[in-house]
Amino acid sequence: MSIENDLRIIKTRKLIRDAFVKLIDIKGFDAITINNIADMAMINRSTFYLHYTDKYDLLQKTMEEAIQNILQLVAPEAHIIDNQLEYDSFVQNISSILKTVENDALLYKIILNDKEMSGISKKFENALIEKLDICFPDHILISRDLFLQLITSLYMSAIRWWLNNDMKYSTNFIAEQLVKLLVAGPCKTVRI
Repeated sequence: MSIENDLRIIKTRKLIRDAFVKLIDIKGFDAITINNIADMAMINRSTFYLHYTDKYDLLQKTMEEAIQNILQLVAPEAHIIDNQLEYDSFVQNISSILKTVENDALLYKIILNDKEMSGISKKFENALIEKLDICFPDHILISRDLFLQLITSLYMSAIRWWLNNDMKYSTNFIAEQLVKLLVAGPCKTVRI
């Protein structure tokens, strides 16, 4: 069995990661010490250092994992078959992305809201733009750069709003609302 797949290692990293995320929420990243993380995770400092070089390494790995968890689900090309939008599969895909966010809500809330970590939010935004750029057709009606920025901003703003409002709507409801807006556009959505 490889070290990466050893259940004890997986559990220890989860304890460290969960403690880290809670501490960012409570104290902010800059105020966190390795002792804080070790205490909350109920591990020794030496155990922490077996897995991460410092809190910056932990931050980078945690954020990269969170971003990848979302990006692997983003698949707009799956919703377009013979130049026709498959509405239900689009809703289903957005809903699966939101379920991933819901399962790690505090982390994504921190990524999307924390001013102290705005570089992480920008990295997430840029990664999403790159992913969408690959997925959408080359010929669109407006500037491609503007289109990608607008779609990315819509996704990120909707998720931020949902998280900041305690996820009071189901993932499927939010997904349907987003798809309706994307399909109909703002003017038709407000019946103009």
